[in-house]
Amino acid sequence: GLATSAAVGSTTITATFGAVTSAPMSLTVKAANLLSISVTPPTLNLTPGRTQQFTATGVYSDNSVKDLTAQADWTSSAPSVASVGNASGTKGLVSSAAVGTASVTAAFAGVTSTAAPVTVTAATLTSITVTPASPSIASGTSIQFTATGTYSDSTQKDLTGQVIWSSSAIGVST
Repeated sequence: GLATSAAVGSTTITATFGAVTSAPMSLTVKAANLLSISVTPPTLNLTPGRTQQFTATGVYSDNSVKDLTAQADWTSSAPSVASVGNASGTKGLVSSAAVGTASVTAAFAGVTSTAAPVTVTAATLTSITVTPASPSIASGTSIQFTATGTYSDSTQKDLTGQVIWSSSAIGVST
């Protein structure tokens, strides 16, 4: 007697035992309703000029879940800080532009997700590498060093003209 739905529509159910059949009963299978949308990651921290993909997951009344990333309408509260793609192939892709905060939401079938905060902060310098490493030169000659900075967002920048250079033995080399 267990009826399992296969598609949206209506059917008639009867029970038969020997020569006796029950009165027909109508069974209607309805589409599951979208209950909520969650956006992942739930929070995002970026530096300017970076991108990160959000995904939207819908939870339905039949306890099923569905990836709605490509169907959802995406919105940013501050596109000048962090914009979010809505075109095919870019839906949910956040692009950071300037330091600040924004909130990103996904909406589908009349349901809107909880806002996911996006914080855009300036990258910070984490290390400086000097090259060439351990050089050896003859007295009276010169060698050019290069200082490369590595930042918290893994970008690198030539800092040769911006750093303050020093020598621990100015009598040996300046």
